[in-house]
Amino acid sequence: MSARTLLLARPLLQRSFVAAPLRLSAIATAARGNASSTTSQGGKTFPQADQAKESFRARRPVENLIVNDHRSFEELYERYQGTKGTGPAALETKQAIVNEFVREVAQHSVAEETVVYSLIDKLVDEKVGDQLRHDHLKVKEALFKLDKINVGDRGFDELFTKIVSMLKTHAKEEETRQLPALRAKIPDEKERIELSAKFLRAKVISPTRPHPNAPDKPAALEILAGLPVAPIDKLRDQTRSFAERRVPQE
Repeated sequence: MSARTLLLARPLLQRSFVAAPLRLSAIATAARGNASSTTSQGGKTFPQADQAKESFRARRPVENLIVNDHRSFEELYERYQGTKGTGPAALETKQAIVNEFVREVAQHSVAEETVVYSLIDKLVDEKVGDQLRHDHLKVKEALFKLDKINVGDRGFDELFTKIVSMLKTHAKEEETRQLPALRAKIPDEKERIELSAKFLRAKVISPTRPHPNAPDKPAALEILAGLPVAPIDKLRDQTRSFAERRVPQE
């Protein structure tokens, strides 16, 4: 794709990504329809279907949303570990948890790269942003492999545990160093809440499965590459069951 093509596409992307809440609301509605086939695990839950309704009414700074996503990844893994048994019901429950984990990590990654890392490039250090993208790439590659096999397959649990370990290391780096650095560069909480709205919108229109070969920089190119892929992912998701998310986005 030429630089001229990207320049021509950028205004369109900006209009569809930021300035067209009605169109994005329609996409959110489609996402809610996809998320309706969740499996209830009991207790207090925060289904993605409900969260989609809040996607355009952010109330907390972006760093809070990122941290909550990290906690959700961990909670899903703990729920997976806590699901005992090898019968069909247990395997189905565990697969639904993994499906939700894959979807959350995939959309979180794209939202971070397009909204947050682009700001880290400009305001903190581009080398830092590139290192964070590299961390994401390693996770995407492993997640892509995980998404091609099923719960109960040989090596599945070991690969899942490896992915969670990589995510925990990455999350610690972000939460202790990069997010505080970004917050220092954007001290106005209202601005960071506006970033939250962009972060949530980015998740709604992002692919729901890992695509390690997709571009992760610049943001406009990543968004452009994801637009035709996301509907295909969501169509494929119709054949899957998803566990409900228990950690709120905000």
